[in-house]
Amino acid sequence: MSDRVVINEAEMVIKDTNAITIPDPVRMALVADLSPVADRMALYAQKAETIVVTNEEQMKAAEAVCNDIQADIKLVEKNDVLSKITDGLHKLHRRWTGLRDAFVEPMKLNRKVIRDRVIAFAEDQRMKAEAEQRRLQAEADLKARKEQEAFEKKAACAKKTETKTKYQEAAAAVVAPTIRVEAPKIVMRGVAKVWAIKSLDEKAFLAALATRPDLAGFVTIERTKLQRAKAANGAMEIPGVVFEQKVR
Repeated sequence: MSDRVVINEAEMVIKDTNAITIPDPVRMALVADLSPVADRMALYAQKAETIVVTNEEQMKAAEAVCNDIQADIKLVEKNDVLSKITDGLHKLHRRWTGLRDAFVEPMKLNRKVIRDRVIAFAEDQRMKAEAEQRRLQAEADLKARKEQEAFEKKAACAKKTETKTKYQEAAAAVVAPTIRVEAPKIVMRGVAKVWAIKSLDEKAFLAALATRPDLAGFVTIERTKLQRAKAANGAMEIPGVVFEQKVR
């Protein structure tokens, strides 16, 4: 979608939004349909606060009220005038969200292309920096080892105790420096380092639960799936799970 088309669509949506009005005949028809329901809602609220069910007669009376409420819910939900109004507003809502996406989605796509290139370069440089760090660290460790060996050799050849001790202490004092090679850091907004799971051995993880109760918090028991399985097979039993039938 070109920039001009997007702007034209914006102007049209604004125009259509400003044009929204509910004609008097439509408004009057809607009021006529919904006013009786609105009047009954006060009764339903009063019933919900006061109704008690302690015997079969009261149960049947409560069921009747529930049926009346359900009938009024359907009356409102299926009201032709209200449905047309909400459908029109829903379509207008979709046009607004479509307009927003016409701006945002291309920019998101372009940003992702550029972002991925930045991340790929940074990752390549990180790997190169780590390799160089390992190489330099190995050189520093080797140099320190040679210095230690030189002092240890001198200590072994020393005839005086104090000279020998001096070289032994010098050898012990040789420590290779810790080498750091820094890679370019990403300062772009919306980019952060996160830990990701490279692989997961589910059997090993579940086996560890027996001796690692701290891992239980990472396991979610799918109650809905368990209930569906029980509904499909009423004879099914699962250790640790107690089923019961309820009316809803």
